[in-house]
Amino acid sequence: MFHRKIILKYFNKKNILFVFLLAIIFFIFSFLRFYHLEKRFVFDWDQENICYSVKNIIKGKLTLIGPRVVSDAGFFLGPYFSYLLVPFFLLTKLHPKALIFFVIFVNILFFWLSFFLLKKIFGKTISILFLSFWTINFSLIHFDTVGWWPVVLPLGIMVTFYFLEKIYEKNKLSDWIILGLVLGFFVNMHFQFFFIILFSLMFLLISLIKREIILKKKNISLFLISFILMFIPLFLFDLRHQFLNTKAFFNFFFGSEKALNKDLSIWWSVFGNLLKPLILVGDPFKNQWPTKIFYFLNLFIIFFLQKKEKGFKKRFFQSLFILWVFFPLAFMFWGKRPAEYYFIFLYPFIYLTLINFFTKIKKLSILILILIVIFFLTKKNIFSTFKNNYFGFYYKEKVAKIIKKKTEGKKFNISFDVPLGMNYGFNYFFDFYQIKQSGDFSDPLVEVRIPPKQNDIVVEKIGIKIPKEIFKE
Repeated sequence: MFHRKIILKYFNKKNILFVFLLAIIFFIFSFLRFYHLEKRFVFDWDQENICYSVKNIIKGKLTLIGPRVVSDAGFFLGPYFSYLLVPFFLLTKLHPKALIFFVIFVNILFFWLSFFLLKKIFGKTISILFLSFWTINFSLIHFDTVGWWPVVLPLGIMVTFYFLEKIYEKNKLSDWIILGLVLGFFVNMHFQFFFIILFSLMFLLISLIKREIILKKKNISLFLISFILMFIPLFLFDLRHQFLNTKAFFNFFFGSEKALNKDLSIWWSVFGNLLKPLILVGDPFKNQWPTKIFYFLNLFIIFFLQKKEKGFKKRFFQSLFILWVFFPLAFMFWGKRPAEYYFIFLYPFIYLTLINFFTKIKKLSILILILIVIFFLTKKNIFSTFKNNYFGFYYKEKVAKIIKKKTEGKKFNISFDVPLGMNYGFNYFFDFYQIKQSGDFSDPLVEVRIPPKQNDIVVEKIGIKIPKEIFKE
């Protein structure tokens, strides 16, 4: 009895220490992402477009389409992101700070969901190490705090892992249905989630071939039906518009929008740029070799893990091996320069591979040392994410408030004297604060100018020219 009390006491202390460590990591995670977020927050074309889309939905103008991929010639994704934001915009009465609240909500949800799901699948140690690496990655800090569609992708990846594990263990019909819905839903957030679909299909196929999952036609059928159901809004849109979106999709990958002069190697540099928090050396646009070494080293580790692991983990790394070989071929086929965030989907796999490897060879102390070294070598980059975005949310709203105050009851119009593309974001604030323009070209012109000019009202790096005629009225 005495020994039992000692054991219980030991485990209670151990649990308290673990909870304390988890709380510290969550505090650092939140601090790095939410500190002065309003002043760091991007508010450009994407964010303004999202705000208007949500506003239209709330006003009763429902939509069947979401963002357009890459350019005006790209195809549309589904409208789900806008609908997700509706409760947040209702709470803020259409103020765009709803986007900031949404980003905070998604990040907190990702942290705790990742902890509990990864703890169940891979174990407590791996889950907390995963979150530790994610917390201090300055590339991920940036992308975690942008109010747009890709911000929810890591959440979708975690949920996918969970339901793949549930299917592998129990093969329940409900899990197949939910997995289909999850894959269909998140691929409508950003098309890079296609790679998660590929990974999932490889996992299911290998598990079925190895007879670790019993083949049930009902499960497969309802999985496919639930996946297809998530495309109903786009299908309805196509029916109304002579299959405009379907044509744009094929044109994007196989028609005139497909790259003519392919640069088959450009993806290496972009991928390396996103990996800077890990590879820590050089400029990937001048020297691709560190990225290539990382890629092939990771490939070797994945191959090692799929040989050494058993059960779910073995199938996980076998499927990842296929994905790791395939994704470069996909970007080479496309032939255009992708953006760095197109590779966000790889980070959960990279961290799980790295952590599982050191766990397998029983060298966690080396992994913890790597974590510490990464933090100290990249802390300047980490804290640089705290810099104010002088062309972002806070400052554009401030410009709108000043114009509202200075022009109350006056007739005027507004123009922009700014570099190309930097006028986006202002108009939603003008509409929100009911800054009415007369539309009469003979009325005075208020100018928003970047950079500011002499005699402007200056809001950091933005100038406002209020013509004298307004004050004479």
